[in-house]
Amino acid sequence: MKNVTRILYLEDVPAEAARLDYELHRSGLIFRSCRVDSRDDFLRELENPPDIILSDHGLPAFDGLEALRVAKEKCPEVPFIFVTNSLSPQMEIEKLVGKVSDYVLKTQLDYLPMAVRRALRDAEENRFRKKLLGELREHSEFITRKKLMLPICSSCKKIRDDKNQWHAPEIFFRELLKIQFTHGLCPDCIPKYFPGKEEK
Repeated sequence: MKNVTRILYLEDVPAEAARLDYELHRSGLIFRSCRVDSRDDFLRELENPPDIILSDHGLPAFDGLEALRVAKEKCPEVPFIFVTNSLSPQMEIEKLVGKVSDYVLKTQLDYLPMAVRRALRDAEENRFRKKLLGELREHSEFITRKKLMLPICSSCKKIRDDKNQWHAPEIFFRELLKIQFTHGLCPDCIPKYFPGKEEK
């Protein structure tokens, strides 16, 4: 079953939210949307954070920049995109400092699906990096106990773990740090295995 993206719209005009739905459906995105137009409703929806927030800028009852501030406080990892009729200097600044994933003009909604997909992909990559950093911290005790030194065989280069088991370096780092290795030959080793050939 395909994942369903949960989208929160901060938009006071139902017809405008319907236009966003139309563009996203047309692009093939599988999603479920919810539209709110007040601070209280916005805060309520953030209790179960959506996958992405699309916000108008100039709502009568709730300013988009204030919504951005609240969203970054409540759920900082959720991407936030302004969908607006006009850009303000402050919106440009918020994008430059990384608080806003993107902004889309309502006159150029054909760009919306691309902006949404890119923001979701970036958010997923950020979550993966944080997960990896968390795993590194979990294993830091082992590294610290070894005083930042790893016992390595001077002949075959296997590494000994804290259970006194020896592993090839790629296996050790894959299990400890979740790092995958690719295999190739460096320029110094190519002549050893392929005499007379140079790296192209």
